[in-house]
Parts: sequence; structure tokens; C-alpha cells
Amino acid sequence: MKYLLIALVVLFYSEIIPQNDDWKFSGQIQLRSELDGRDFRHKTHPLTFASLRTRVGVEKTFMDKLNFFVQIQDSRVFGEEGNTLTAIDNIDLHQGYVTLKQLFDWNMDVQGGRFEVVYGTERFFGAVGWHYIGRAWDGVRFKFYPGFKLDLFALTHTESVSYIGNATPGIYPFPQMSTPSYSVYGFWESANLSQSNQLDLFGYYEINRTKVNDNPALNRFTLGLNHFGNYGSLSTILEAAYQLGSIGSFDVSAYLVTAQGSYQTNGFKFGLGADLISGMEPGSDKINSFFPSFGTNHKFYGYMDYFINIPNNTAGTGLNDFYLTFSLVPKENKFSSSIDIHYFTSNTSLENSAGEEKTIFGQEIDFTIKYNFIKGTTITWGGSVFIPGELMRLIFQPANDVGFWSYVMITANI
Repeated sequence: MKYLLIALVVLFYSEIIPQNDDWKFSGQIQLRSELDGRDFRHKTHPLTFASLRTRVGVEKTFMDKLNFFVQIQDSRVFGEEGNTLTAIDNIDLHQGYVTLKQLFDWNMDVQGGRFEVVYGTERFFGAVGWHYIGRAWDGVRFKFYPGFKLDLFALTHTESVSYIGNATPGIYPFPQMSTPSYSVYGFWESANLSQSNQLDLFGYYEINRTKVNDNPALNRFTLGLNHFGNYGSLSTILEAAYQLGSIGSFDVSAYLVTAQGSYQTNGFKFGLGADLISGMEPGSDKINSFFPSFGTNHKFYGYMDYFINIPNNTAGTGLNDFYLTFSLVPKENKFSSSIDIHYFTSNTSLENSAGEEKTIFGQEIDFTIKYNFIKGTTITWGGSVFIPGELMRLIFQPANDVGFWSYVMITANI
């Protein structure tokens, strides 16, 4: 209820206070209806559902030194209330933070609260804007800019300890045990090597303090780099990361490598690329599966979302994705379209009951049309098919028909 009151106050003041450089009001509605036949069974009827995400935000800057931002969000699937006279408690704080600019008169900003964390292409840290909820973090971030950009961040994924207001010694656990919480600490540095080249270096450390046989459930480092090249009509992106550490009592050794290039001319863009995500090696005593846990995976591994939870979605075999992209964005035209073609294989093989090694997940084709209704508002239609390969049929046997999926989405921003 308190978040609803805040949202109403924001809407009220957005009408009576003229917007200027200090006050900024924002809002978004994302409405999507989907037809879901992704089960590889044509004897079943496709599912239909609709989702709605509503966001209202207010931002205020004080004396060019303090930035204050609050964004309230409601997320729902149509009909989940169960009755037209009931309500669900889905209103929440999506973002709420303050940013102290040039603290101590240094080239440093400090951001604290709840906020989205987005870096690079969103392959490693993304806000998952496609999802009807989206991702946000609780934490603190230090932003340095001494000729380049450097972020240091400490984020809370999960915290199981409740807030203690009244200090009553008897409620504190004894003997003392480690807090079963999950935190992420890291850095992201971005520098322009030239007008055509940008290099990002990053690293983050995940620690899940829940004990598994006297070991932390997760104790993992990820180190990587991104390179962005822009050479006129030709552009390239190279991304690579390596994971090490431990999961329970098992050591981690895993990698992710991607390369893509695109050529654009006269409103037409053609691209190709490859993503290699390591999987479990047969007979290995280490965890070789790479975990892209916090990325916007919907953007990369096919819009049908068979592979957004890697390595679980690939049975630990990793993923190789080879793809072609075609897009048409005519000048002075409200319509645009694109076609993405993916060829998916596993990074390591999986044996069937006959001892035969299988590696082909299948092929996916994604077709998208967008219409820019007015500034900030788009209508999008998408349709996709997935032709399952031998490995996909092995994992989801006996389902082996072509999977299909389609949607219509309205995204309105103010």
C-alpha cells in the first residue's frame, strides 16, 4: 500500500510541477501477449498468456551534487489475481537510490540503494528488460573517471538475516555461525583506446556463504574483457571471460568466448558471430560449465529462451551458438525488421542409452517487425521456430516436433 501511495504522489506532482533540469518524471508500460508452442509436441495446444509491467519514476538533482531517483513497479500476468474483486501485492521498489557526485571533490561518484547494473552488451551484467519483472540489485557502487571509467561495486544477491531493531542479546545465534548470504563484489573498467576502439576489463567475485560440507556453496571468480571496434560501416565485438574458484568442494575452470562482426549500409545490416560457452568435460574432476548468471541472456541465445539458464538448460554440456543476423531499418520509415538464424550445438557431447555421443541442439529462426508509433512507443511482433536436433530430442524425449512461439508487444515510455 505504501508503494501505491508513493506512485500516486509521483503522478500528482508530475502534473503540477513543470519539468526542468532538476525534476524528471518517467514512466513505462510494457504489455506483451504470447503464443507458446515450445514443448516440441504438436498434439498439444499452444499456451497463451499476457504479461504487464508498469513503472513510474521520479528523479531530482540537488545543487548538481546529489541525485535522487525512485522507480515504483507493478508486474503481473493477466488473470493471476484469480478474481476481479481481488488484488495481488506486486507493487515493489524496482529502483531507489542516491548518487553523491564528486564526493570529497574527487573524480568519484558514489551510488547507494537499489539500482540496475548494466555493462557492455549485457552479456555479463544486464537489466533483463525483456522480462516482465526485470533485474535490480541492492548495493553500493563507486564510479571513478580519471580519464577513463572505473566502477567498483558491492551487491547483495540474497540475505537471510532479518533486521534487528531492538538489541536483545538472547536472539543472536550462539555459537556464532557464518551468515548464509550471497554477495557479489567486482569492478568494470572502460577506456577508449582510440576513436575506433574501446576496451573493457572486468572481474567479479561471487560468494554464497551457505555451508556445503564445511565449504561455501559458491566461491567463484570471473575475469574477462570486451573489445568494441567501429570502423565505418564495419563493427566488431569480442568478449571473453574465465571462471575459477569452487562450488562446494569442486574446483571451477570454465570459459566463455564470443566474436561477432556486422556490416551496415543504406539501412541494411548484416552480421555473423559465434558464442562458445564451456561445458563439463567427460571424466573431469572440476566444474567446467560456465555460468552467465547475471546477463540478459534473451538477447543472445535465441529469442525462444531455451538457453537462458545455462548450464541447467544444456544438461551441463555448455553451448556453441553460430548465428547470422539480417536487419532492415529504412530511413524515414516507421517500420523495421530483422531475421536471426542460430545453429546450436553443445560444447561437450552427451551420450544416449546406446552410448552414442550427441551434440546438436538444433536450429532457431527469429523474425521480428517493429513499428515506431510515436517517440518512445513501439509495437513489436515476433515469430520464431526451433527445429530440434538429436541432443534436444534426447533431453526432451520423446518430444521431437518443431517448436514455435510468437508474441505482440507494446512498449510505451514517457
